[in-house]
Amino acid sequence: MTHTKNTSKKDNQPRPNLAQPWISMRSGLIIITITSLAMAGITAWQVIPERGWLEGILWGLLFGALIWGIFFGNIFINKLLRRGR
Repeated sequence: MTHTKNTSKKDNQPRPNLAQPWISMRSGLIIITITSLAMAGITAWQVIPERGWLEGILWGLLFGALIWGIFFGNIFINKLLRRGR
């Protein structure tokens, strides 16, 4: 009994290495900076009419800092998971 392997043109294409980052660290830091500043501004702008300037700025800073926490937390978890390889 002879087994033939079905090979198609798709199988011959090189697969992208999903372990490699999609963007550079510098680009990621720029994107996170813009995102956190935008989130802080939008949050403060929404809170200021209800709670006042001080509390609005504090909530804005909190949400902006949370973006950075998620970013660095993701890097930390990624390094922990890759340590075993």
